[in-house]
Amino acid sequence: MNEDSNTDFKLNGTRTAFEVAIERFITSEAAKGVAAFLVVVIVVRLLLDIANTYIGTGKPFFADFISFWTAANSAVNGDFLLPYHFEEFSARQLELFERGKFAFFYPPTWLLYLLPFGLLPYEAAVILFEAITLSAACLVLALLARRMNAVWIVFVFPGLAFGVLHGQNSLLNVALFGGALAALDRGRPILAGILIGLMAYKPHFGVLIPFALLAGREWRTFFAAGVTTVAIALISYAVFGLATWQAFLDQAPEANAWMLEAKVSMAKYASVFGWLRQYDAPVDVAMAAQALVSAVALGSVVWIWSRNVSISIKGAVLVSAACVATPFILDYDLALLAIPLVLIVRQGLETGFLRFECEGLLIASLLMLATNGWGFGFDKTLAYLPPLLFFALSLRRAVISVITFGFEAEQREATLAPAE
Repeated sequence: MNEDSNTDFKLNGTRTAFEVAIERFITSEAAKGVAAFLVVVIVVRLLLDIANTYIGTGKPFFADFISFWTAANSAVNGDFLLPYHFEEFSARQLELFERGKFAFFYPPTWLLYLLPFGLLPYEAAVILFEAITLSAACLVLALLARRMNAVWIVFVFPGLAFGVLHGQNSLLNVALFGGALAALDRGRPILAGILIGLMAYKPHFGVLIPFALLAGREWRTFFAAGVTTVAIALISYAVFGLATWQAFLDQAPEANAWMLEAKVSMAKYASVFGWLRQYDAPVDVAMAAQALVSAVALGSVVWIWSRNVSISIKGAVLVSAACVATPFILDYDLALLAIPLVLIVRQGLETGFLRFECEGLLIASLLMLATNGWGFGFDKTLAYLPPLLFFALSLRRAVISVITFGFEAEQREATLAPAE
């Protein structure tokens, strides 16, 4: 249910000249010019990655897609189990691309989504995949922004570029998660549930969603998400058979070992767990710290979703909380933070920005440049900071919204109360 009309208040308070200037800049022609320049920079970076395939090292562009395409191609050729046997899967990648070691830790539902791309050559498949997912992400973010003159933010957000550069599914995550929030915002709870169910291939980003929906009494969305998740799993079972699901489950301990043993550099992790492990903190200490952050995120989501605030505020808290609650978030997954960015900017343009909110959003976004998302190999990064900052900014706005709306409701009740 869209509750924006129930919380149509203005956030009062003195704002700095910088914040006023930022608010004006966001919707100005100058902003579009800056955005165009940054888009050119991002496109050049992507083209360099493509050029490297043909005139450089020969590494396939958008290289993480090697895992997706090899899995899909194997499935198209009747070998459904190969993606879940790492050594054989890696050998197949080496045979095809002279590069291996890309694991496939996804459930068969994701393999089902990838099947059509296995029918195409790698280059055509990855370009089509990125074009579809980028277009879907931009469309959804435009729907969430509501103001087309603020949509330029979408095209310069580093996290989205990371998703394309790595050939990952993070843009699809944005499209599905953001699409569910847009559907709720427009009073379409069944569609929201279907989109959430379709995102079940990334279960670690969906852990908080059931708690949010139950706290918000979004019953139809909750059940639609459950039905969709089960339906997609059953379809994948019908296509690939029980043995494929069993192989996926048997591989789960190996996937956990990859994280605990840092088989992927901890500098690529964007979680509190990854941050502490970068500096050689014991696994138990890092996990304890991560569990504390996850508990705060869960409590915040349940509290905010149980309150009478707008879906845009609830959505910003939920998505940012989902990003800080999981230890297994990598730098390319930071694309999800485009959702709270757009929602906070939308709220700011509608009700006024909070003190230092614009500066916080800018800093949180720029800190993404201090990560390995651009394809570099730094030993130490600041990838853990953007999720924490976006969560703090989202939660701050949510708390102030709850307090402000509650105060104004009390004032209205006092005004309407009969005199004694």
